[in-house]
Amino acid sequence: MTMRLLACERCGQRVLIEKFSAAHTSVQWTGDASRCPVITARGRGMGHQERGCEVLHRTIDRAVREQRVPESRIELPIGDAIPRLH
Repeated sequence: MTMRLLACERCGQRVLIEKFSAAHTSVQWTGDASRCPVITARGRGMGHQERGCEVLHRTIDRAVREQRVPESRIELPIGDAIPRLH
């Protein structure tokens, strides 16, 4: 699976996302994250927690529920197919 373009339903900021599970989402901003009004309103630095936007998270969750963005499936090797490092 590859990342998919998605626009925030509040401000229209576009991000690339890939959803791996309910708890794991990769988000890559395509522009300046400080253009997001939710992030800008916080008035803090640009660390991991400060870059989060609740509206964007809801947009992503809705897109997954509506099957506009599928969850990626990674099949991990099992048994003898697991690579050994020694």
